Order: sequence, then structure tokens, then C-alpha cells
Amino acid sequence: MAVEIILYNLDSNEISTIVRDLKDKGYKTGIDFDFAYSTGKYDYNTDENIPRQTLFTIYNEKLATWLALKWL
Repeated sequence: MAVEIILYNLDSNEISTIVRDLKDKGYKTGIDFDFAYSTGKYDYNTDENIPRQTLFTIYNEKLATWLALKWL
């Protein structure tokens, strides 16, 4: 079962650090986790400011717990 964790307002350098840390611990993209980074934007139609966010999809329960405890 996959767990989705969204991290808000981190820039691309911070996300790169997280991904590098995961890979250094032996976790692999596409097997243990995936991630998608979205820059922030302003939606003029709804007058909504959408913050930058990164969606991590975690396929390893232990990793999901570690990521949530460390970054949320």
C-alpha cells in the first residue's frame, strides 16, 4: 500500500537534499518512493495562491514513517 506525503513550501534545493538523503540510505526511486515537485502559482480564476509543494509517494511503510516524522 502506498502512502502519500505532501511537503509544502520547500524549494527545489531542499527537495534535492531529501531525495539525496533517501538514496544515500539505500532507497530507490520507483521502488521505495517517487516524488513530484510543483512550483507555487497564483490562480487568477479562483483568486487562490497555491504554494509550491512536493508529493512523495512512499511504497515502504518504514520509510513513510521516517519521512513524516522528520519533515512534517
